[in-house]
Amino acid sequence: MTLRRPFAPGSPDGRLVFGHASFYIWLVNQPNLWGTRMRIVMTGATGGIGLAAAKRLLAEPKVSLIVGARAPDRLPADLAGRLEARSLDLASLASVEAFAATFADDPEIDVLILNAGIQNVSDATSADGFELSFAVNHLAHHLLIRALLPHLARNGRIVLTASGTHDPDEDTGLPPPRHIDAAKLAWPKQDPDLDPRRMTRGRRAYTASKLANVMTARELGQRRPDLTTVALDPGFTPGTGLARDYPGPAGLIFRFILPRLVRRTARVSTPENSGRLLAALATDERYAGLRGRYMAVRGEALIETRPSAVAHDDALAARLWEDSARLAPLRTAPPQVRHEPTPVAAGRG
Repeated sequence: MTLRRPFAPGSPDGRLVFGHASFYIWLVNQPNLWGTRMRIVMTGATGGIGLAAAKRLLAEPKVSLIVGARAPDRLPADLAGRLEARSLDLASLASVEAFAATFADDPEIDVLILNAGIQNVSDATSADGFELSFAVNHLAHHLLIRALLPHLARNGRIVLTASGTHDPDEDTGLPPPRHIDAAKLAWPKQDPDLDPRRMTRGRRAYTASKLANVMTARELGQRRPDLTTVALDPGFTPGTGLARDYPGPAGLIFRFILPRLVRRTARVSTPENSGRLLAALATDERYAGLRGRYMAVRGEALIETRPSAVAHDDALAARLWEDSARLAPLRTAPPQVRHEPTPVAAGRG
């Protein structure tokens, strides 16, 4: 049996062949056959917290999961054949737009989970010439949000994985952000106060990108109050690939030794625990209707907490949104919104 498009993508020639693995992925994702399914689009699903969250989501019978990945044909064994993967390189704004364009004729998206993140300490830049951590963690996700907003379902949900490292009062051990000037973060050489040590400036670029994530969620709460918009602090979670750019033994210590040495506390988590709570934040009805909120993993639970003072500056959040849109513009006109946003009383959450 052969089914041709527009039913679904399948084998490389565009056909969906009975017996091919893609056929079964297509089959279980048909809402008309199996009832309404929650369509979730996710970045950063192939490792660490994201992989743990993806496995949780796939255990839900009503979830249809689509992930963006640099190598969609080389997924972790836990994911292969259980979801749909589409090509996405967050270090390239052209790739982000191409990924977003694949949803043009798809059903609406219920949840957008923006979890991918890196901590670049090698002064690397993106394909567009921006500092890599700021480009991947913030600008690419900012562009993806704007490109996919017209495809989000009424009362949809957007979750951004941020970090408590954005807040100087948290004393996380990482250098906190000095500012949230998008141009200086994109092109650090324009910053007269740039740290002289490469490791320090790389880690500070990471914490600034996480501040940008928190402020993006807050600004979204103002611009689209009909949506659930949340930023998540997953806690200190050794064992992920976040420090893969660290030189020499430092990266190995973070990935393989710290998980065995660090004692679990309210602010120290594991990829499995934080991934479980990320999945809950994306799907649990208890969190529906949150607007621009900041949630944190504390032990085995999620709590709502207050982000940094800078993150609460509404004028700065609005300016960051506009500056980010100029740095990462939509090259193609966005489609028309499929429905009118549900009216909600004005004011930030």
